[in-house]
Amino acid sequence: MSDQSVFTPSLSGLRLPEEATARREMPLSTDKRSETYVANFDHHTLVYDALRTPERISLFCPRLLNLWPLLRDGLRLDGRPVKLRRHKSLRFERLDLPRGASGDLTVTIEGQMLPLVQHDAEPERFAGRNVLIAMVKDTPADWIIDWVNYHMSAHGADGLVLLDNGSERHFRDDLQNRLLPETGLAAVALVSSPFPYGANAGGRFLTPAKFLQVAMLNLMRARFLGKARAILSVDVDEFVQPIAQTNVFDLARQSRLGCVSFTGVWAFAPEATGPTLQAEHTHTDPDSICKNPKWCLVPGRIADRFALAVHRPAGPLFPLTHNEEIKYWHFRATTTGWKSMRYQTGGSGQADDVLRETLSAHF
Repeated sequence: MSDQSVFTPSLSGLRLPEEATARREMPLSTDKRSETYVANFDHHTLVYDALRTPERISLFCPRLLNLWPLLRDGLRLDGRPVKLRRHKSLRFERLDLPRGASGDLTVTIEGQMLPLVQHDAEPERFAGRNVLIAMVKDTPADWIIDWVNYHMSAHGADGLVLLDNGSERHFRDDLQNRLLPETGLAAVALVSSPFPYGANAGGRFLTPAKFLQVAMLNLMRARFLGKARAILSVDVDEFVQPIAQTNVFDLARQSRLGCVSFTGVWAFAPEATGPTLQAEHTHTDPDSICKNPKWCLVPGRIADRFALAVHRPAGPLFPLTHNEEIKYWHFRATTTGWKSMRYQTGGSGQADDVLRETLSAHF
């Protein structure tokens, strides 16, 4: 058991004032917008975080779209205009101030001057650690603790960066009180990220509306994980299957690019009538494949030169990262139903002794 406390860092969280007339415009045409798309779209966030390193200050932002001129023209460093180098990715942007620039940042929006708080990078916090990273919202602490303990036992994880997307207070407090006493984690960051998550773009080749998770992955790498031994990105309802004589972190370090990606299979809880613990899943179906890849990446290696993504890290090198030796179980009934009521189809598959015995061995 660690005697440390859970680290709860802040983000800058600069948003347009409610009274401001400016809003981020929806890229999807009016006739194609679903209720979910409209309800989850982020009209207001300008900057998730302002990160200060020894080299420069960088702003991590959602796609700015029509708000780019507003932020560019309103930004001041010690009261003076500042030039920005803009790096646009599909779902987020990084704005770099000139190398060596320092001072207080403000953004003026429609005559109102707003402070933009900066935070220092802390790569030593997770240096040398095998780190799990995931985003959660109103997720029971039992699920998260089991997920952590499994990956500690099966793969040697010893660090955790958990992004909390605006959970109800009792979920967050329960987790914060129990996480360290009930695991052996050496380093933990519980990062409050209460920004709109976004919804599907509405079709292929359309501008995405899900900005948050990808931006947070890239921000966490830059702020905390630059010296981590390796970073494993899997959700709380996903367990990387054990690998004979090694683990997923070591395979990532042994890979030529410093990154491995892998697909999974669905696991089912036949008796589920509602949200269910991972350990209650006992059935699988070899034809029920999870095609969305998950990944493990080593900071500082070749694949780390590119923007991270939920399912496709390593940029153009991504196809070269796939490793058939690694698989994950995706637990169908371990869900709060935010996306779909998956537990309503929990009776599929056949009894899987390997799954049952593995979960028993690692809890």
